[in-house]
Amino acid sequence: MANLEDFRVGSGQSDVGVGHGKDVFDNEAHQIGVADIKRVIDYTDLPVIIKGIQTPEDALLAISAGAQGIWVSNHGGRQLNGGPASIDVLQGIATAVNHQVPIIFDSGVRRGSHVFKALASGADLVALARPIIYGLALGGAQGVTDVVNHLNHEFKITMQLAGTKTIADVQQTSLVK
Repeated sequence: MANLEDFRVGSGQSDVGVGHGKDVFDNEAHQIGVADIKRVIDYTDLPVIIKGIQTPEDALLAISAGAQGIWVSNHGGRQLNGGPASIDVLQGIATAVNHQVPIIFDSGVRRGSHVFKALASGADLVALARPIIYGLALGGAQGVTDVVNHLNHEFKITMQLAGTKTIADVQQTSLVK
């Protein structure tokens, strides 16, 4: 965090050269906007991926600001109680993004069939959190390996049952709701 020590939210100062005395967040609205994304992109040579996308409009705004990836997530539903499930908005976002940038998906992925559904709904990558953390807590590194192996096994079974042989086949699969 040493690189970000002077990049304080709500402090009224930003000495890292990107804010010219303005916070990353607008103090009045506490929202990140296109200008904030552009400022972060200008500050770093790293790819900037915007997490927490829940609408096609926000995905397109992030891309227009220069985001190099979209992360569809509702942060486990912790940010806005009653917000949409990420899997329910993924397909619409993927349609709008139309392969302009990679789409990462998380939220509620607990089984190999969930990975399949996310890929079939437009995700390019599927992120796992809780299953990995549970495996780590229960069995350390071996627990994480076991969780990944189990999810891969379930995913392969789902692929076989759906008649798909490759990830590209999965991504071309139409899901019935």
